[in-house]
Amino acid sequence: MSSDSVVFQAVTFLLIFVFVVFLAYYVTAFINKKALNIYKGNNFDIIDHLNLGKDKNLYIIKVCNEYLLFSVTNNSIVYIKTLTADDVKIKDKNNRFKQSLNISLNNLKKLSMRNLGGNEHDTYKKN
Repeated sequence: MSSDSVVFQAVTFLLIFVFVVFLAYYVTAFINKKALNIYKGNNFDIIDHLNLGKDKNLYIIKVCNEYLLFSVTNNSIVYIKTLTADDVKIKDKNNRFKQSLNISLNNLKKLSMRNLGGNEHDTYKKN
């Protein structure tokens, strides 16, 4: 096998790997979106959820225009308090993917610069 063939196979495997990772991400995001829609109503929305241990959870639920904090266990659901809109930080779900993609691409670029030397168009400088 020639060195060109080995490089071509390595690049092909890398591209296939990246494609599979992106495909897995999109399928997972699609399934997650469908699952979250089960919990969404016209007047109710689960804003956030925190698992505190086995069968112990906190939920922030938006009911109409109020944010309510609940503690949920196997045996009970307890209202804790009403939160103001300033207390609740809602993340933009569409923006998270873009940020994650940019971080991954920058890490890949740094990795290629470190291991492969990069090319003259790369702006990343080694420390």
